[in-house]
Amino acid sequence: MLLRVCALALSVSSAAFAEAPSSTPPPPAEPAVAEAALPPPPAPTADDINKVTAYYLRGKEGGPILIEFKLCGAIGKNPEGKMACDGELGDTIAKGEPVSAFVRFFSPRGGKYEDLKVKFVHNGEVRSTSDFTVTESWTGYANYKRTTVNKVGTWDVEVLQGDKVLAKKSIIAQ
Repeated sequence: MLLRVCALALSVSSAAFAEAPSSTPPPPAEPAVAEAALPPPPAPTADDINKVTAYYLRGKEGGPILIEFKLCGAIGKNPEGKMACDGELGDTIAKGEPVSAFVRFFSPRGGKYEDLKVKFVHNGEVRSTSDFTVTESWTGYANYKRTTVNKVGTWDVEVLQGDKVLAKKSIIAQ
């Protein structure tokens, strides 16, 4: 429920990605050209905004919240110059192609979480694990990890905090 609330509250701002943490909520950004044609998202309730704000201000012990996870062919920049997924991948990919696990976390004020990782698993065997740190961010602390799917079969990509799997996606290399 809190994840849905965070995503809903963050949708009122067009500032979609943050590469560097920010300790205060950013001012509204100008909408991207592609976003300008889209209808505005539904407004969150005052209660939704209060819950998200309270978590940002006092949720340090609760930890970061994964608000976006995509498997991408490449990582680029959005119109605001922030890190973004370029070309979200489908269910299959050619052997030898790169796969980037793009993640974005809502992270409470004062938070620094060093127990996050992305794991790439081929047919049940761990092929690589990459650790990363997330610090406070109202609009989402973005990061990515990349591997090349050098073997045919099912590749599972997991986002973990400690031993807890926060999200998992699979892709088949042919």
